[in-house]
Amino acid sequence: MKKYLYIMKTTFNDSIQYISSLFIRFIGFAITMSILLSLWTFIYQDSTTINGYTLKEMFWYLLLAETITFGSNSPVATKEVKNCIKSGNIAYQINKPYHYIIYSISKYFADTLIRFIAFAIISTILGLIYVGPIDNVSLISFVSCIPIFLLAVLITGMIKVLISLTSFWVEDSHPFQMIYSKFILIFGIFFPIEMFPKTIGNILRYTPIYSVSYGPAKLMLSFNSSFFLNIIITQIITIIIISIIINIVYRRGVRKLNVNGG
Repeated sequence: MKKYLYIMKTTFNDSIQYISSLFIRFIGFAITMSILLSLWTFIYQDSTTINGYTLKEMFWYLLLAETITFGSNSPVATKEVKNCIKSGNIAYQINKPYHYIIYSISKYFADTLIRFIAFAIISTILGLIYVGPIDNVSLISFVSCIPIFLLAVLITGMIKVLISLTSFWVEDSHPFQMIYSKFILIFGIFFPIEMFPKTIGNILRYTPIYSVSYGPAKLMLSFNSSFFLNIIITQIITIIIISIIINIVYRRGVRKLNVNGG
C-alpha cells in the first residue's frame, strides 16, 4: 500500500507543476456552461420548473456533473494505458514489483485530484455569478458530498482503464472511450434522469451514470441521509463489480500477451 501512496504523492506533485496548462480548459469550460445556461434559460421561458427542477437547480446540476467529467479527464487512464499496451511496454510493466492496474489507477487518481479541485473552484465561481448559491445547502451536506464526488472520480477512472484494456485485442481503444464519454454526456450531464421517460430512467439507474454523474450532482442539490446511503452503497457495489471485470479482462489480456510472445 505504501508504494501506491508514494506513486500518488509523486504524481500529485508533478501535476501541480503543470496546473497552469489547465487555464485553456477553464476558458472552454466557462464558454460551454455559458452556452448551456442560455439554452436552458430559453427552455424555461414558459415555466418555472421542469420535472421538479428550477432553472437554478438545472444549471447547478450541469455544473456539478460537468465538474466530475472535466475534472476526471486525465490521460493516465486512457492514453497512457492504451499506449503502454500498444507499444508492448506492458510486458515490462507486469514484471515490476507492483500491480499494473492498481499502479495506473493510483496515478490517475492523483493526477485527477488536482484537476477536480481546480474545476470545482471554477464551477463554484461560475454558479455564484450566473445563478447564485445552491438553495438549502449546509456545511454538513457539503462535507458529506465530498467522498461521493471522489468515489465518482475513482469509478470514472476505473471504467476508462477497463476500456483501455481492450487494446489487448483491438488496435485502438479511443473510439470506445469516445462512445462512453458521449453516453455520459447525453444521459448523465445534459439531462438528469428525471428528464427521460420512466422506462429509460429506470434503466439508467442501473448504469454507471447513477454513480458518476446523476447521483453526486442530485445529492448536492437535495441532500438527505437516505439518498446519501443509497448513492454510496451503489458506488461501492459499482467499484466491486468493475474491479472484478477489470481483473478478468487484465488476466486474459496478459495471458494473450504471453501466448503471443509479447
